[in-house]
Amino acid sequence: MKTTLVHEVRAVKSKKELANLIKAQRISEKVLRYIVAELYTGITEIKIVNKIKKSFIKYGAPILSFPPIVAFGKNSANIHHEPNKTKLKVGDTVMFDIGTSVNHYCSDMTRTYFWGKPNSRQKKVYLDVLKAQELAVRKLEKGERRAWIIDKTARDFIVKKYKNNPASRRRSNASRGGFSHGLGHGVGTVIHEWPNFKPKSPDIIPAGCVMTVEPGIYLKGFGGVRIEDMYLITKKGVQCLTKPPKSLKDAILK
Repeated sequence: MKTTLVHEVRAVKSKKELANLIKAQRISEKVLRYIVAELYTGITEIKIVNKIKKSFIKYGAPILSFPPIVAFGKNSANIHHEPNKTKLKVGDTVMFDIGTSVNHYCSDMTRTYFWGKPNSRQKKVYLDVLKAQELAVRKLEKGERRAWIIDKTARDFIVKKYKNNPASRRRSNASRGGFSHGLGHGVGTVIHEWPNFKPKSPDIIPAGCVMTVEPGIYLKGFGGVRIEDMYLITKKGVQCLTKPPKSLKDAILK
């Protein structure tokens, strides 16, 4: 007889829990729209972070899921970048990773933009990340629930294209290609919750849980791209809970 563990029970969301999580996400989307409109050449990362925090307070969700990540230009290659006085320049990659909470239930979203027309390499990296996400989501839509298979689907695609990236040659097979974190994680009353999309993960994704799918490519000295959405896992497929558009056209701001 299988014993159901506490983390497995927590992972499956009730309608009320899901409603709180979605409300938190909708507030984050309002903040994202506002903050994108506030960008201008010369503004600093830290000034944008302060605007993000004030905006969450304005919208009634001051308890954030995690400190906002704002990264301009080459800083976007640092997965855990701490915003500083770096100024926005034309041609920069712009990464926002934000989330808040409603009644203790968290949201998590990343969008990457370009401040001005992206060059060919920026376009390629963006489209490759988007494709990696689409491949993983397609597996989920078809009913695959083994976490390591979902992770592998996106990771193999990225590694194949970026395995010769100088910044990744000394890394393990799992982190080559400039993709050095798990593909995603559960979201609930904490921002990183069971289960996890990771290489060798034994987790089986249950229906009713909310997962992020967030592939990324990070090229030191150049910049990075991450696209992160939350998905409700259903018995027959998945439902995307993240609404902001993410086509290449939508990612070009100026």
